[in-house]
Amino acid sequence: MSNMRTSTRGVGARLLLAFFGISAFSALVAVAAIYAFYEVGQSLTLIDRRIDPILAALEVSRSVERIVNSSSNLSAVTTEEARERVFVGLSHKTAKLHLLLNDLRDGGITAGRLSPIEKFATQLDDHLTALDADVRLRLQLIGRIKDLMRGVFDTNEETKRLLSPTLLVYDSQSTRLVSLMGTDTGNAEPTWKDSRPLIAGLLSERDVQRVQQQMSDVADALAQASVNENKQRLLILAFQLRRKLAELEKGAQTLDPKLHPLFVAQVDKFKTLIDGPNSIALLRQQELDLIADAGRLLGENSMLSDQLTEAAEQLVDGTKQEVRAATGSALRVQRISTETITALVVLSLVTSVVIVWLYVGRNIVARLNRLSSTMFAIAGGNYETAVTTTGRDEIAAMGSAIEVFRRNTIERDALLTERAEAASRLETVVEERTRALQQRQAELRVTFDNMADGVVMFDEKLRLTAWNRNFQEILDLPDLFFGEPRVYADYIRFLAERGEFGPGADPEVELRRYTENAGRHYSFERARPDGRVLEIRHNPVPDGGFVLIYSDITERKQSEAEIRAARDDAEAAYRDLKAAQASLVQAEKMASLGQLTAGIAHEIKNPLNFVNNFAGLSIELLDELKQTAAPVIAAIGDDERAEIDETIDMLTGNLEKIGEHGRRADNIVKGMLEHSRGVTGERRQVDLNALVDEALNLAYHGARAQDASFNITLERTFDGGLSPIELAPQEMTRVFLNLFGNGFYAATRRQQSGGSDFRPTLTVETRELGDTVEVKVRDNGTGIPPEIRDKLFQPFFTTKPTGEGTGLGLSISYDIVTQQHGGTIEVDSLVGEFTVFTIRLPRSTQIHEREKAA
Repeated sequence: MSNMRTSTRGVGARLLLAFFGISAFSALVAVAAIYAFYEVGQSLTLIDRRIDPILAALEVSRSVERIVNSSSNLSAVTTEEARERVFVGLSHKTAKLHLLLNDLRDGGITAGRLSPIEKFATQLDDHLTALDADVRLRLQLIGRIKDLMRGVFDTNEETKRLLSPTLLVYDSQSTRLVSLMGTDTGNAEPTWKDSRPLIAGLLSERDVQRVQQQMSDVADALAQASVNENKQRLLILAFQLRRKLAELEKGAQTLDPKLHPLFVAQVDKFKTLIDGPNSIALLRQQELDLIADAGRLLGENSMLSDQLTEAAEQLVDGTKQEVRAATGSALRVQRISTETITALVVLSLVTSVVIVWLYVGRNIVARLNRLSSTMFAIAGGNYETAVTTTGRDEIAAMGSAIEVFRRNTIERDALLTERAEAASRLETVVEERTRALQQRQAELRVTFDNMADGVVMFDEKLRLTAWNRNFQEILDLPDLFFGEPRVYADYIRFLAERGEFGPGADPEVELRRYTENAGRHYSFERARPDGRVLEIRHNPVPDGGFVLIYSDITERKQSEAEIRAARDDAEAAYRDLKAAQASLVQAEKMASLGQLTAGIAHEIKNPLNFVNNFAGLSIELLDELKQTAAPVIAAIGDDERAEIDETIDMLTGNLEKIGEHGRRADNIVKGMLEHSRGVTGERRQVDLNALVDEALNLAYHGARAQDASFNITLERTFDGGLSPIELAPQEMTRVFLNLFGNGFYAATRRQQSGGSDFRPTLTVETRELGDTVEVKVRDNGTGIPPEIRDKLFQPFFTTKPTGEGTGLGLSISYDIVTQQHGGTIEVDSLVGEFTVFTIRLPRSTQIHEREKAA
C-alpha cells in the first residue's frame, strides 16, 4: 500500500510541478499587468476626481458674477413683490454657489486651498442679506412717505374747502362795495354806515387768502422734502417748514372766531409731518442713508467678486498641475509595465516548451507506449510476457496492476475451489461476529462515544442522572442549576427561557417536540445565541432514557467551509490536469482496453455461470428441504420453528440476490464482449426516415410490452427530401433503439416525480445537410447534469440505479457512429427540462475516408 501511495504522487507531482512552473510566469505577467492597471487606475481616478473640481471652480466664478449682477437689480427694485422675486433668485444662486463649494470639498480639494473661497462666499452671503434688509426698509420708508404725502394733499384740500365759503362771502361783499361806489343813480354818495362793513370784509379777505397761500406753501415744501436727494437741503427745508408753520399759526389768529378752531385742527395735522419721528424730512433722510449703505454693499460685492474669481482661477491652475503630473506618471508606469510583460511572456513560452518536451514526451508518452505493447501481449494470451514496473509514479503503478492481474489469472483456477469452501466458513463466522459487534457497538456508542465532548444522561423517567464538565461549559450552565434534582422538562425550559432555541420560542412547544422524539436516535446542529455552532446527538438507551452528546463544531464548520473552497479549487485544477492527461493516453488506453476486456469477460463468464446455476439450484434444494423437514419442524417449539423459518427465508433471499446480481453481472459481461468486438456490419444504401421510424415503433412497442401502463407522445419531423444514405442498418438500429430507450426512461422518471399534468414527449427529427444527414432525438425528461455530461460515452458509466443499466449502451453507440460510420454524436441538456442527442452521418464511405485523411 505504501508503494501504491507513493506511485500515485509520481506523474501527478511532476505534472503539477510543471503546471506550477508554467503558471508562475503567468502569475508574474498577471502581477505586472495588475500593477500597471492599478497605477493607471489611480492616475485616472485622480484625474477623474480633479475634473469635477476644475469645472466646479469655473462655475463658482461665473456664479459669483451672476450674483453680483443680480444684487444690483435688488438695489433698484421699487416694489416689495419685485424685491421678493429678485431675492429668491439670489437665494437660488447662492445655494448653487454653496453646492459648488461642497463639490469642491468632496472632490478632494484641501481645506487650506478652499478656505479663501469659502471666506469670500460667506462675506458675499452676509452682504446680500444686509442689502436685502436695506432694500426692504427703504421700500417700507417709501410706502410711509407716500402715505404721509397723501395725508398732506388731503389736508391741503380740506383747508381749501374750509376757507372757500368765507372767501365767497368776502367776494360778494367786494362786488357790492364796487357796485355802491361805481353806481351813478343821481343820488347822494353812499353813506359810511353802508360801506363800512363792506370795507371790513375786504380787509378780512386778504388775511384769509394769505393763510390759504401759506397752507399751500407748507404742502409744497413737504412735497419737496419727500423727493429731495440732498441731506443738507433737507435740513434747510425742515427749518423753513417750522418757520412757515409758526407764521401759519400766527396768521390763524386773524381768522373768524368760528373758522379759527377748524383751521387750527388742519394746522395740527401738518405739525406731525414737520416735527417728530413721523416727519417727512426725517423719513426721507433715513431713506437716503439706506440708499448710501446699499451703494456701499454693492461696491464691496464687486470687490468680493474679483477676489473670488482670482481664488477660483488659482484653484483651477493648481488642479490642472495635479492632472498633468498624474497623466505623466500613468504613461511612465504603462511603458515600464509593457516592457516587463513582454519579457515575461517570451520567457514563459520558452519555459513551457522545455517543460512539455522533458516531462510529457520523454517521461510519460514513451513509457505508456511500452506498457501498451505489454498489455497487447497479455491480452493475446501470452501471460509469460514480462511487465515493466520500474519507477515510482502512476505509470509504474499501472504496470504493477497488470503484473498482479497476470499472476492472479494464473492462480485464479487454483483458488476458486478454496474460496468457495472458505466463503461458507467465513459467512458463519461473519454472522456471529457481526451480532457481537453490533451489541458491543451499541453499548460503546451510548456510554463512551465522544466522552471528550459534552455528555448528559437522562434515565427512563427523564431525570437528569449524569453529566460531564464539558457539557456544563459548552452550554454555560451555572452550578446552581445542578444544585437540586432536575428533570428533562426543567432542562428544556431553562434553555428556552435563555434564548437557546431562538427569540420568542415557547418552552412548552420545545419540550413537547423533544419529548416526542425521546426514544429515537437522531442528531442535529444548532447555533447558540453567542454564535457558536453545536452538534447534538440524541442516543436512546436500551433500558430507557437517553444520552445527549454536545460537540462545539464552530471551528470545524469554519474549517469545512475553507476546506470546501480549497477542495473545489483543487478539484477544478485536478479535472483540468486529468483532462490533459486523458487526451495524451486515451487512444492507447482505449485500444488496449478492448483486448483486455475481452480476456477478462471470457474468464469471468464460466465461474459466473456456475454461480447463477448453483444459486437457482440452491433455492430449489431449500424448498425441497423445507417440505421434507416440515413434520419435524412442526413438532419442535414455536421459538425454534420461527428461527428455522427465518433462517430458511434469509438463505432463500440471499440466494435470490445472488442470482439477481449474477444475471446483472452476466449482462455486463455480454456488454463487455460486445464492446470488445467493436462494430461490424454490412453497409448499404437505406432510407433513413424508414429506418428511424421502424426503430421508433420497435422501441415503443417493446416498452409497452414490459410495462402496460407506459405511454408517451411520439412526434416525428422527417425531412421528406432526404435521399438514401450508405450505412450499416443493423448497427444504426442498435444506436436508435438505445437513444429511444433512454429517452423513454428519462421522460417516465420525470412523469413519476412531476405530477399528473406532465405529458412525456419524445421528438425525432431528420434533416438533409448536403454531404451529411442529421438525426435529433429529444425528450422532455429529467435532463443530464453538466458535471457528468462528458462521461456519458465512457464504458460502464450509467446514471440508472443498480440493476437497470450496464453503462455500455451509449459507449457502443458512440463507437458505431464515430468509428464505423465516421460521424459525430453530441448531447445538449437542461436539468429538469430536456435532453437532445444529435447524430450527424456522412453520406458515403468516401466522405468518411476523406475526413479521416484530412
